[in-house]
Amino acid sequence: MEHVIVNSNIDTVEKKVVDFIHGKGFKVFDNIDQKAEASNVGLEIPETRLIIFGNPKVGTLLMQENDDITFELPIKVLLIAKDEQTELIYRNPYDFPGNDQLKDRGKKIIEKMHHMYQEMIEAAK
Repeated sequence: MEHVIVNSNIDTVEKKVVDFIHGKGFKVFDNIDQKAEASNVGLEIPETRLIIFGNPKVGTLLMQENDDITFELPIKVLLIAKDEQTELIYRNPYDFPGNDQLKDRGKKIIEKMHHMYQEMIEAAK
C-alpha cells in the first residue's frame, strides 16, 4: 500500500479527489463514510472515507487478461483524517496480483493507472 500525507483537511482532499476522478472521466461507484458506519455500531474511528471508482471500459480489458486483477477492480483510494492533514492510501497497480502475467495492453493500462494515482496526489495537494 502507498501512503501519502496531504496538508489539507479531509473534506478539502475528498472534494479535490472526487473532482479529479470526474475530470478524468471515471465513474465513482461509491463513497463510503467509514466513520459513520463505525458509529452505527457504537465504535469510533477518525474521519475515514473509501472512494471506489474506475472506468469499466478500461478495467474490463484487464479482467479479460487475468482473473486475479478482477479482485482489485474497481480501484480505490482511502482518505483518513489526521488532525488538519489527510492520509491518502491506495494500492500501487504494479502490486496487483496477476500483474506480472499481463500482456502488453494490460501492462500499458497498469502504467497509466500508476500515473493517474500520481496525478491524483498532485491534484489533492
